[in-house]
Amino acid sequence: MSAKVSLFATCVLNNFYPDVAFSVVRVLSKLGVDVTVRQDQTCCGQPFFNSGHWNDSSKLMRKFVESYSGGKEDIVLPSGSCTSMVRNHYLEVCNEDDIGGIRDVSGRTFEFTEYITRELGISDLTPFQSTINKKINVTYHESCHLKRELGVSNEPIDLLRSLENVTLMDMDQPEVCCGFGGTFATKYPEISTAMGEEKVANIVKSGADIVTASDMSCLMHIDGLIARKNIPLKSMHISQVIEQSLNMECQK
Repeated sequence: MSAKVSLFATCVLNNFYPDVAFSVVRVLSKLGVDVTVRQDQTCCGQPFFNSGHWNDSSKLMRKFVESYSGGKEDIVLPSGSCTSMVRNHYLEVCNEDDIGGIRDVSGRTFEFTEYITRELGISDLTPFQSTINKKINVTYHESCHLKRELGVSNEPIDLLRSLENVTLMDMDQPEVCCGFGGTFATKYPEISTAMGEEKVANIVKSGADIVTASDMSCLMHIDGLIARKNIPLKSMHISQVIEQSLNMECQK
């Protein structure tokens, strides 16, 4: 019997990068997972939470929990920050008396690479590769919430290293924040930009042609600075790197 998950695509993917959400579905399907998507999904509530508007955030938390309560499938998110919001912060704002089922739902919520490695038990993607594509030089940015709040660090790196056409290039200070931080980037644009420029400089120094991460919000920030400076670099969500390496482009 194949594993079953429900994909929560996140606001960033729904509004700006739907192609990444489709990529996640294709990769999980390739790994033998049956993926469904709830049509009524909205925001997880993180922007309100981070801005201190907990009452507004709790309304979206309730919507998320009620949507997934009673289900048996795991919930997969292509974002460390949104996953951390559900798993680590929902109970800061609400409790079981406020929203029934919150512990059950948060316990079934996983980030994309975390789900592949820890729940499916797959850290080596070699068996899923058919032909070896052109070699690509990739460097990996560790998003803050994924590493610090979920403790997911080696897992995505292991997946990338197992791809035979990927050469993983070391980046200086890969764990340092890119400067996005959601509303931080709009409230403190000068600081955000300075942090982003330092991150881009380290990416360029790595010698990679592609920068990848598990959070598209980080890559959106990085990609904006790359475009502004006309740097010949490409940003790709880790699911897209995996999909390309598994020679799955024909399914698009």
